[in-house]
Amino acid sequence: MNSINTAIIASCFSVTAQQLIKKLTATGTHIVAIGRIGDENRAKDLERKYSGKITVLLGDLTDEQQSQILVAKAADILGHVDAYFHCSGIYTWSYWKDIDVNKVVDLFNVNFMTAFVFGREVFKLMEAQGDGCLMFVSARDTVRNIPAGFGPYMASKIALNAFVESLAAEGASSNVCVNAVLPTIVDTAINREAMPDADPATWVHPSDLADLMIDLSQPNKSYLSGALITVNNKLH
Repeated sequence: MNSINTAIIASCFSVTAQQLIKKLTATGTHIVAIGRIGDENRAKDLERKYSGKITVLLGDLTDEQQSQILVAKAADILGHVDAYFHCSGIYTWSYWKDIDVNKVVDLFNVNFMTAFVFGREVFKLMEAQGDGCLMFVSARDTVRNIPAGFGPYMASKIALNAFVESLAAEGASSNVCVNAVLPTIVDTAINREAMPDADPATWVHPSDLADLMIDLSQPNKSYLSGALITVNNKLH
């Protein structure tokens, strides 16, 4: 049963976010979705598809001022915000000795800075209202030995893990929960194209991941905070 009445979803055109939007709107959740500047046409299409159930706002989630404005607009639209789902992320495979410095900056901007800059504005909103749940998407191998080639990507996600755990501690006195799911490979068209010889049956389906994120963000899960929840499916 879904008791999330209102939600903000960041990186709303990602595969997992699309599953979250589909499932939440079907059970009555009013959503403010956040996308990137330049996605105006997709934003209009999404609002038409879920007419009256979703409002799409566009901005740079690494920009503090824009993030403050976006969260203030979301609060005006939704009133009380029950849940926040952060789906922003990019992946690259590269050795530390080879990777371009700017690519590392990109990884940290998308995988960590969006969570920190925009996520903390949502956190402050929930802290002021006295409750709420923030859910982030990290990576399973951040809690295992990291093989060569995965270092730069995993480093950005490990930073996200630290943010989740420590922000949860900050939110304990205000009844604000902060958690992250840590999936293995998510079954997306991009990942299938990048790994044509792999077996996607062992990967995590976006629909299943969205179900778990929604379940763990219900208002009655207030006892769960600071958790890094691995999602393995059949890939070990």
